Amino acid sequence: MKKLILATGSDNRYLKKIERYLNSIEINSNFDYNFLIYLGDENIKLNYKKIKVTNVSPLDYKNKNSINCLQHGEFLKSKEFSEFTNDDDVIFYTDGDMILQRLLSEDELINFRCLKDGDVFVGYNQSPNDNLKNEYHRLLPTKNIPKEFNVDLSKIKCYNTGVIGATKKTFRDIERHYDLLYPKVDSMLRYYAKQQWLISFIIGTMGFNIIEMGYNLHVHTHYPIPNGAEKINDVVTYNGETILFRHNW
Repeated sequence: MKKLILATGSDNRYLKKIERYLNSIEINSNFDYNFLIYLGDENIKLNYKKIKVTNVSPLDYKNKNSINCLQHGEFLKSKEFSEFTNDDDVIFYTDGDMILQRLLSEDELINFRCLKDGDVFVGYNQSPNDNLKNEYHRLLPTKNIPKEFNVDLSKIKCYNTGVIGATKKTFRDIERHYDLLYPKVDSMLRYYAKQQWLISFIIGTMGFNIIEMGYNLHVHTHYPIPNGAEKINDVVTYNGETILFRHNW
């Protein structure tokens, strides 16, 4: 049976900041396996039973960004992680400013494990109707849009890629497109979320099957919180139900 994996990443600067998330994974995760993918050559030791640490060497890190985020697929450059996983294994790769608030339900375990090659499970950015034209103007553009992106950006949705689920093969396909296009985006936009813009462009135009993640799974505070979401006694709910990934609260 294909494995269902929860993974996040960090470098040395960020490690202390994600302790709350790692603690919540230790308490609440019922994914088959949990990984911290560390960008660095140091052999760090963490006191968690459920979380395995693997490394990506900085020498292998190609598409460098200001926050050393590997969500576009470069986490697969971890030799140990890549050898452990099969092409059809389902990986949920997340930012580190999260709290995993609860166990996956039985239905979620079944549905997540059913993701197929080409499926990308991802949630909303500013709203369910947000698009890449709006996001382009938010991200401090530096010049005219290169010809590679000279399409109607208002028709391509912008997602929050702080939580993204796909098979290993699909992540590898995303990275292949990302490798070709990131240099253009890197010079086009100044704001650090440029990699999220590019991932949204890739999955929205390169033949991927987007499955939208509802607010019952992922709610963040990078924009005003959606109606129905609230925080009571340090638990974030949506329409009265505890959400899975609480992001940047």
